Amino acid sequence: MIEAKSVSKAFGEKEVLSNLSFSLDEGEILGIYGKSGVGKTTLAKILCGLVPMDEGEIRMDGKTLFTPTSPYDRELGRGIQMVYQHPYASLDPNQKIRSSISELIKYHGLAKGKEETEALILKVLSEVNLDEGILSHLPRQISGGEAQRVALARCLLMKPTLLIMDEATSMLDVMVQANVFELVKKSVIDKGGSILLISHDRELVDYVADRILDLEKNWAG
Repeated sequence: MIEAKSVSKAFGEKEVLSNLSFSLDEGEILGIYGKSGVGKTTLAKILCGLVPMDEGEIRMDGKTLFTPTSPYDRELGRGIQMVYQHPYASLDPNQKIRSSISELIKYHGLAKGKEETEALILKVLSEVNLDEGILSHLPRQISGGEAQRVALARCLLMKPTLLIMDEATSMLDVMVQANVFELVKKSVIDKGGSILLISHDRELVDYVADRILDLEKNWAG
């Protein structure tokens, strides 16, 4: 599904990624492990087209997603969605959850009219085990676990073939983490998608991932 070839990235004189190559298969959870500063988030942002790479190539489903000399294929890249470490940061603090989700639906043309939009909102909420009562709340009125599931719901709206979770559960307790990963597997893996799990927590990566890419050692296994 995803193939990275000889990806390198430096910020000034600091080389963050050096000649990194890896692949991610359909239905697989690949763990990206390493301490802060080894390039985990940089890699995620490269895959999402948010940061250009200096060298290398990213391919998705056998097609070039982008290279340093070719622009990021936004249409192809829509299949890649990312859940960030701080869920509140991805939500407008002054916007109720209903508006946050409905605006995304409208922007991407995912439904026609209010009835279809409402049905889609309720469907995606059920996928992440959230009650519709949360729709009338502002982000500050919901818990961290609920905010994380709202952020996940927004990503699932796009029906991702690749879901990147960048330290996405690090602020949650163990039980909530387990629930989130079960939801993600059901919503992504069971539908043929793949997950890139980025974490500095080796125990979590060992438990969840099928394979691990250790950026500190540039080793996969």
